[in-house]
Amino acid sequence: MGLSASKAALRATNDEPTEPEPKQLADLIQYINETNMSVEHLANILSEKTRSSSWVVVFKALVTVHHLMVHGNERFIKHVSCRNSLFTLHNFLDKSVIEGKMIL
Repeated sequence: MGLSASKAALRATNDEPTEPEPKQLADLIQYINETNMSVEHLANILSEKTRSSSWVVVFKALVTVHHLMVHGNERFIKHVSCRNSLFTLHNFLDKSVIEGKMIL
């Protein structure tokens, strides 16, 4: 089940400038609600995506995390809230456009 969740997370955070697809988000909700799913692994995948050089990927990763926190289970929320360095965006720079530097 972890491999399916990983694939869904990677598809939800691709570099296409569209929102994550509802099917992928629904699949992720289903995966994190299963008792054998590692929420830590899923959080790590999404955290890694926030280190991308593409603002689209970073934004989609954050949207996906938000969706999982709103519609997911308490295990995911607790895990994300306990890790203060999971999503560090202070050095984000999208090198694909001149205006790409985010000021946080």
